Amino acid sequence: MKRIAITGAQGFVGSLLARRFVEAGWVVTRFSHSVAASDSDTVRFRLGDEVQPEIFRSRNITALVHCAYDFKRVTRPQIQRVNVEGSRKVLASAAAAGVERIAVMSTISAFEGCRSDYGRAKLEIEAAARTAGALVVRAGLVWADGPPSGGGMFGSLARSVKGGLVPLVGGGGHSQYLIHVQDLWELLRRFCDGELPTPSGPVVAAASRPWPMRELLAELARRQGAHPRFVPVPWQPVWAGLRLAELLHVPVPYRSDSVISLVNQDPKPDFETLRALGIIARDFA
Repeated sequence: MKRIAITGAQGFVGSLLARRFVEAGWVVTRFSHSVAASDSDTVRFRLGDEVQPEIFRSRNITALVHCAYDFKRVTRPQIQRVNVEGSRKVLASAAAAGVERIAVMSTISAFEGCRSDYGRAKLEIEAAARTAGALVVRAGLVWADGPPSGGGMFGSLARSVKGGLVPLVGGGGHSQYLIHVQDLWELLRRFCDGELPTPSGPVVAAASRPWPMRELLAELARRQGAHPRFVPVPWQPVWAGLRLAELLHVPVPYRSDSVISLVNQDPKPDFETLRALGIIARDFA
């Protein structure tokens, strides 16, 4: 039996990947902060806490996909302690336990010169991944077949177009790159199966066609039969309002740091490494 551990397995991407590994015949151990008493396939896990190598050894785990990231942490010290140091602990523990194949989910928002706290944190996590000999996957916006709903940023965007007015941050001209979850899973499955080598650098997992935010939102509206009115707004006041809400602990649908990621993107994402590995990412269209 092939055995894999997935951190963040209750999140949007982690849960989709876990389901596909199960369907492919893998025994999946889910690392999650929420565990039912009768669930023997889930390990209680909170990013930032110590992780003992025995957890991997006792379950004969040979592959790990590290998806966990705590978006509730919004200050840099919190992000460093929980997400960066927490990821280092997970990766070091897996390497010490002899886990043969380790993949780390990063983001296309991580690149040299990025300005978002999320992208910078992921760059530090990528460095820890390289130390552990792991595959680094810089994933684009993950989507799946069916109605454009669900969790993650894609689901949030889909829900946003159901209103009468939809603000276009920065005018809506900033591009998004998308990856179908099946293509993302195929990359990870082939790597965890030992079919692919570990590239020396990160793999940008996304289709190469850019989707300007306005076009993406219009397509999401069309697929749901919605007819919103788009209103361009400057990004700076949107960022400031979201940031103030975060500091006051007021729930908001988007993070202020996501605005920074949107307006400060990788000018030259490298899609060739993905193609060289034999993965052809389908276009959202």
